[in-house]
Amino acid sequence: MAPLSKKTIAFSLAVAGLFCSSLVAQQNQNTQQPQQQQQQQQKIERLATVNGQAITRHQITHECMRRYGDTVLKNMVNKLLIHDQLRKNNIVITEKDINDDVAAKAKKVGLSTERYVQTICSGRKISVDTLKNKIHWEQLALKRLADKNIQVTPAELAERMEFEFGAKVQVRQIVVDSMQTAQKLQAQLVANPENFERAAKQFSIDQNSKSIGGLLHPIRKNSGLPEFESVAFSLQPGQVSDVFPIANQFVILRCERHYPAEKLSAEQTAAMHDRIFEEIKREKLATVANEMFNRLQEEAKIVNVMNDPQLSKQMPGVAATVNGIKILKTVVGEECIDRFGPEMLETEINRTILLQAIKKAGIQVDPEDIDAEIARAAESVGKLNKDGTVNVNEWLAFVTNNDLSKVDFYIEDEVWPTVALKKFVASKVEVTQEDLNKGFEANYGPRVEVLAMVLDDHRRARKYWGMASANPTPDFFGKLANQYSIEPASKANFGAVPPIRKHGGRPELEKEAFQLQAGELSKVIQVGEHWIILLCQGRTEPVVTDFDVVKEELRKNILEKKMRLAMAETFQQLREQAQIDNYMVGTSQPGAEAVRAARAQQQQQQQGRQPAAGGRIPFRR
Repeated sequence: MAPLSKKTIAFSLAVAGLFCSSLVAQQNQNTQQPQQQQQQQQKIERLATVNGQAITRHQITHECMRRYGDTVLKNMVNKLLIHDQLRKNNIVITEKDINDDVAAKAKKVGLSTERYVQTICSGRKISVDTLKNKIHWEQLALKRLADKNIQVTPAELAERMEFEFGAKVQVRQIVVDSMQTAQKLQAQLVANPENFERAAKQFSIDQNSKSIGGLLHPIRKNSGLPEFESVAFSLQPGQVSDVFPIANQFVILRCERHYPAEKLSAEQTAAMHDRIFEEIKREKLATVANEMFNRLQEEAKIVNVMNDPQLSKQMPGVAATVNGIKILKTVVGEECIDRFGPEMLETEINRTILLQAIKKAGIQVDPEDIDAEIARAAESVGKLNKDGTVNVNEWLAFVTNNDLSKVDFYIEDEVWPTVALKKFVASKVEVTQEDLNKGFEANYGPRVEVLAMVLDDHRRARKYWGMASANPTPDFFGKLANQYSIEPASKANFGAVPPIRKHGGRPELEKEAFQLQAGELSKVIQVGEHWIILLCQGRTEPVVTDFDVVKEELRKNILEKKMRLAMAETFQQLREQAQIDNYMVGTSQPGAEAVRAARAQQQQQQQGRQPAAGGRIPFRR
């Protein structure tokens, strides 16, 4: 078995392992399941029914093993190695240790222990036993084993303190891909630094900052970009930097403002030291754990039987051996279904609903349809060869995180349902001229450049609107936004936000913005639970004005979006109409036919007649 990666170690901390009692049972080579577990299997062998079609435990276990078997097996191996190391180091983790750790975690996030456990278990869909005796046990074990090897130096503390509480500088940037272009721009901007914002919107290739004139969040020291930090902190407000390279691109900065370091009291400094010390230790834990696992695996004799056909024949039913201790496939399967069963069952329920629907509609999904959808997805995110053809291989490597053995899962779980639903709704979706007109306006029409302030209280919004209306200048409005806006980007950027376009999904905001003239202040606009104030700075100039040039591209994009909406709505209807009995979680949905039968029965009873034979009585818990 190959050494575990850092990512695998991190994932191992979050997934369930074996109970200590299970480990002892394996060491005794006891191949029998506990009687209670066998009885449970017999009770829920049929995990669900969808319109009368059964989904079995065997089916879900098989799918869980296909997708998660390797990960769960690695975690089991890790658990065995951890357990062995605890024994060798005379470390015992008691139930009290685990409960104390849970209570400490709860206190840290400001929750009661009971509320914390409920929240985590509900969010991750795990049992209390899994949270305490698997996740917290494993975290505690790793911490105690690795603690003596984790060192936090005074220099590391000082650097993190400076990053969080030290001086900051805010700059605008222009990023281009040519040194010649950069030098030409830099010479012009040194002479006229006030043109920097306009030049950033026109020439910068950094899409994140371009729309707000190149403005960046305040730069901190020790952020991981020493060259960028060095240039930024060397500038004075209004000064333009020389051109400097960053990752094959060329950057020019203009300093906007400096922020002094925060002043902390002795008590605050001590508290922050303690917090940062623990944070750095936690960050180092993954590295130390990875090194420890590499060493343990080198010393241990680990044989992966499950993925070796020849060994599987020689040792039927065995998934792996660790120093001669057998890990059985049945145990891996049960661990898989314990951790991923509810999620996998939902996937299979949805797949069954869709299979039944397309069969009834006479729809067939062919390999050519699958290939076409994969190519469409690749093209939509720009995975193209130099000659403009679609690079499907690059896309598949991307969606599988460079693990092409998972291509089948991508096709089964994402591509096939997409194709099936598209065929199901294709005749119901069309792109109208109105859609095209709105799409053109949204993507290529003029946009309103604004400064924005976002508040969560109408009274305060009215107060700050009054202050802004008394002095509606960009500088004063920006200071108000920096001081009072609750939205991080507008606060950090002194009100600067991306230009507002039409048909972007916020009609009230858009309507008010497009009524404004440069220098004009908006009314207080309610958007959901927030109140927004805008200061108009003008409008952008459309880059594309010829509708016919982009018409077909617009049509394709709008069709895809409308198809997605129709697909979601259609599947929701199919789901609501289905009779679903989920025995794993103990829920039931009567379905359209059952509802109609129940209503008919009720009507017959009201009329004094007996229900017709064969009427379906909805399942109840």
